[in-house]
Formats: sequence, structure tokens, C-alpha cells
Amino acid sequence: MSKDDRGRVESLLRREWLATRQYLERRGELQKKVYFIESGVVSNLETSDIPIPLEVGVVGCEGIVGASAICTLLPQRDSCVQIEGEALSLDRGEFQTLLETSPSLLRYLLRYIQTQIVQISLAASAGVRATVQQRLARKLLMYHDRIGNDDLALTHEAMSIILGVRRASITHAIHNLEAERWIRAQRGLVHIRDRAGLVKYCGPFYGVAEARYAEIMGHES
Repeated sequence: MSKDDRGRVESLLRREWLATRQYLERRGELQKKVYFIESGVVSNLETSDIPIPLEVGVVGCEGIVGASAICTLLPQRDSCVQIEGEALSLDRGEFQTLLETSPSLLRYLLRYIQTQIVQISLAASAGVRATVQQRLARKLLMYHDRIGNDDLALTHEAMSIILGVRRASITHAIHNLEAERWIRAQRGLVHIRDRAGLVKYCGPFYGVAEARYAEIMGHES
């Protein structure tokens, strides 16, 4: 964002620790804060029509949680911390005042919403066309992008929520990815051994959303 917009935002930010399984927003409930994620990973979860949450989006250091405040609406999904980290938080009211006084900041954040729409649409495509194993590889790459190191603190239970499948399916997929020497799984931890191998295996199911993010957020109006 522009230097002026960044200055307006930075003066109001407060650093917070985000604990695993902490909810930053709940569907239908007024959120008090907007979070600019610095580290860790947050899952956007759909919970309205199913008893078990399903991850429909991922947010890390490239994004924010609380985009519904841009439109002055209540959240339409849950946002839960999947991997612990830090965020810079901003009071919802202060955030909305900033948007009223800075059209350029509003345009920039609306671009971010567009990148989330792209991510969700491509996730829907992968959910239909990719195997469970490819979907898991894709998600591991997305988490790897946001964490910045090769160790992902993910349990089998977390991965079953991420993909919306039974834990037995996760176990089978992990064993196959380990057999290819792309990952190594331990209790509560997945170590990325061969990122290039995972990328090649995912084929068209990874990389498109990432390229479009760079295109949308880097575009000069």
C-alpha cells in the first residue's frame, strides 16, 4: 500500500499472539478487531450446513482476517488459528474510519478480497478434480508458503478438517507422500523434504491462486 496509507494504519496497530485453535471471528457475531497476520496460519471455516467445520480459505502473512468489516457486515464464516503466530490488530471502528478517509486504502483492501475469491474458487475446482492426496499436497504447499520453514505443526485431526475427509484418508495420503520422500510425518508435525516434488505432483492445482495474488495486489491502478 502507499506510504501515507501505511502510516495511517501503523499508528493504530497493536501486536498480539495468536494461539492454536483461537477463534478470531465467528459467523454472525460482531467482531471487535481486524487482524493483519504477521506469522502463523488462520483457517477460514464453513460451518453453516455441516456438523464438522471445513476449511474454505487460508490466511497467512499475505492477508488479513476481518475483511467483512470493509463492507460493515457480520462475518459469514469462522476464522480459527490453525498454526500459532502473531498479528497486528486494529479496532474495527478505527479500521472503518480509516476506510472512510482513505479511498486508496479501501481500493487496496478490496483487491485483497478479490484474491480470496480467487483462492476459494480454485479450492472448489481442486475439491472436484483433484485426488485427496493431491489436495493434501496442495494444502501443505499453501501452509509452507505462509510459515516460511519446513516444519508444519499439523495434526491428523487438523488435516482432516482442512480437507473435509476422514482421518483414515489423511493417514493413507500421508503414507503415500512419505513413500515418495516428499514429506516426513511425525506426531503433530509434517516436515517438507522435497517442495519441488510436491509442486510437480500437484500440477495445475497449485500455483494459479498464488500467481493471481501477485498480479492483483501488484497491479498499478
